[in-house]
Amino acid sequence: MPTAPRTARKTTEDPAPADEETVGMVEDKAVPADTETKTPDVAPLEPPTEPDPLPEPAPLTTAQQLLPARLGDLIVDEATGHPPADPEGVFVTVQPYGSSVRCTVRLIEHVGMGAYNTPTTRLLVPAGAELRRDQAARIVARLRAQLTPSAE
Repeated sequence: MPTAPRTARKTTEDPAPADEETVGMVEDKAVPADTETKTPDVAPLEPPTEPDPLPEPAPLTTAQQLLPARLGDLIVDEATGHPPADPEGVFVTVQPYGSSVRCTVRLIEHVGMGAYNTPTTRLLVPAGAELRRDQAARIVARLRAQLTPSAE
């Protein structure tokens, strides 16, 4: 018996025509989008370069960088570990009528820093640093106050 070829049954019922707005909003999330990942055909010839090193920080040149707003409890000469005996000899004028002075010794200060006043030693003025006269006068006044015995 010869079998007749099967033909797909065609339904005459078409779904209701959808509005143009709803067609764009309804999309099948299960179907992946047609995306293609592109891989390079060849590897790069050179390895990636290292980033440029950070530039060196600028040296301490201005007095604002050198002097803190509040001077420490004890200012000493780093070489001797004691306050300078002659506070006036710590600074010398650069020019006879100039407004800047040069420090002759390296001054450090012992301070308490942080919430718990942790004892710390920090550089106050390096040897050879040039300061304005008023800044040097602040340091000399503090050195004089250290040398005089306190009334306590």
